[in-house]
Amino acid sequence: MLGAEWPAKTRQREKPLQHSEIDVRGCKINVRRGGKGEPLLFLHGAQGLNGHEPGLEALTADFDVIAPDHPGFGKSDLTSAVEDVGDLALFYLDLLEAMELRCVHVVGQCIGGWLALEIAIRNTERIKSLILVNSAGIRVKGVPRVDMFVCSEDDLLKFLFAAKGGTEWLQSWRASPDMEDIYDRNRAAAARYSWAPRLCNPKLDRWLHRIDVPTHIVWGNEERIIPREYATALKDGIAGATLATISECAHMPHIEQPRAFAGEITKFIRSAAR
Repeated sequence: MLGAEWPAKTRQREKPLQHSEIDVRGCKINVRRGGKGEPLLFLHGAQGLNGHEPGLEALTADFDVIAPDHPGFGKSDLTSAVEDVGDLALFYLDLLEAMELRCVHVVGQCIGGWLALEIAIRNTERIKSLILVNSAGIRVKGVPRVDMFVCSEDDLLKFLFAAKGGTEWLQSWRASPDMEDIYDRNRAAAARYSWAPRLCNPKLDRWLHRIDVPTHIVWGNEERIIPREYATALKDGIAGATLATISECAHMPHIEQPRAFAGEITKFIRSAAR
């Protein structure tokens, strides 16, 4: 099983996310959505989404969860208007406008966290809070990250997961030829946005002072891809930011530790972002 077993009462509250298509200036974006409550935008990481993310379903108990495939990922179109993460940030501001979303809690994991940062330094008018989960985006000199694009698949699973749940996660991507195609498409899209320089904007840290919404940083205590020093640097760079860790967890807490992932986000929003 991926993550901890959920009590029956909790499992009954989970709601599957339903797919829809949103047109953003001619680019069709696949969006998963489910739950009730304040809107929560989940910005996925380099691995994308395949519908087996128990942490997102857990969040539907308290929030209206909105989880798009970024342009070029999953079933979303690729658009020539979006060449890098800076473009992607502006695209998402257009998406929020197109969906008429205001006062949104934004949760970003990995490159999704980088994207969340790039959005927030530009405009927080529609953002109510920011949660960064094992976030890429900045560079800490002298602290190298793992290169996800050049390691073997076996090594990648060891980096992504603290325990053995990675095997089941990978099997879910191998369930059909269509899923395998999306897995490969996601890797190509991730490289498109974060290949050079790897997983960062070298100038991003100088603009973190512009983030003026409650911000929480969540890190796996066994994270191997983006070391803990990056979490500390983000906390130091964003005024009032807080930091928490999830035990027995590496890079993918929304899959590996769904209860702790959802609980940490819900606790922060209830205490600091209401």
